[in-house]
Amino acid sequence: MEPRTLRQIRGAKELVEETVDAATLAINEVQRTMTRMPYALLARIGPIAAPVQAIEQAHLKIADSVYFSIRVGNRLVGNMAGFVLDQLDAHAQRKGRS
Repeated sequence: MEPRTLRQIRGAKELVEETVDAATLAINEVQRTMTRMPYALLARIGPIAAPVQAIEQAHLKIADSVYFSIRVGNRLVGNMAGFVLDQLDAHAQRKGRS
């Protein structure tokens, strides 16, 4: 594979990885904001305020964990793709010297 093509693929990989990371963070923040609205209304009802707040916190922690997992998976896939590209680059360099 041509060095230029490998550089372009690496650049595209980096862009995709950064885009997924940024989108995940943004979507997580929007979901947190939207999640808080109904819980805030329910928390105004005195007798159920404490359980509602506990459920809200559990809900937010679960959602944060899901988005964190997506970001970790994105990093993992990006690292694996980088490894494959490194191998292709090394193979191309060995082939070029032959």
